[in-house]
Amino acid sequence: MKNYFKINYTESILLIVGFTALNFFNIILRKLLISINLPESMIFSISYTLPFIFLFFFISHQAQKKNLFIDLSMKLSPWYIYFIIFCMMFCMIIMNEYISSLVPREGPILGNMYKEIEEFLKEEVKNPIPFFSTTVLLAPICEEVLFRGIILNGMLKNKIHPIKAILFSSFLFGLTHMNPWQFVGGIIIGSFIGFIYFITSSIIDCILLHIFNNAFAIFTMFFVMKNEDTILSKEEYINIGYILIIALIIIISGSIFLLKRKESIKNKKI
Repeated sequence: MKNYFKINYTESILLIVGFTALNFFNIILRKLLISINLPESMIFSISYTLPFIFLFFFISHQAQKKNLFIDLSMKLSPWYIYFIIFCMMFCMIIMNEYISSLVPREGPILGNMYKEIEEFLKEEVKNPIPFFSTTVLLAPICEEVLFRGIILNGMLKNKIHPIKAILFSSFLFGLTHMNPWQFVGGIIIGSFIGFIYFITSSIIDCILLHIFNNAFAIFTMFFVMKNEDTILSKEEYINIGYILIIALIIIISGSIFLLKRKESIKNKKI
């Protein structure tokens, strides 16, 4: 019988504290990469990926020392499951976009923070290939392996209640984004992806959903940048209300179906 890697609340927090500390070294790392005349187009990707690599190496080394097995299932789900979870994901994105938009973007603190994020994104978009490859590919792979494959999976293997494990790992996921808008999005989207991981036990499914989310977010970002003065009418607000209700119905219906399917598969194995 395999001895699986397990993790508790305290160890999860320490892991994220270590990850955050590694990210602060990015300031020094970026200066070092600039000093050796590395193309600016590569600096964003390298500085983003290295903290994950160091962390994965550390976790892997510790697991090997204790003869623990990290279960990163790469199995694919049936095609109809992808149809369901991607429809649900689209609805979750709509819900997230609306809820995140309620976080103020003006004021002495939040206003300045939001402007800094906008300026950072505008600067990074000048190098589209590394920006898109990092945001749409590297980020989903690295973040899903860490937050769902290691933290959530480790908490589930530690017999922590699925709801608590999903919410706590999503809370940590939101925290690492270091701003209130992505913190909210991290909890909402992270909880949904965590739920899908609980249902399918596939890290591939989580990565695909995360790629879809980030690609949609970038598309929305470009649209907003080009239409910054868009003001919604009362009729449009009413339509948004209907859209949110429909999205919620689809999410609830899909969740019930997936939970019943998981229970059915579990009963067949008994």
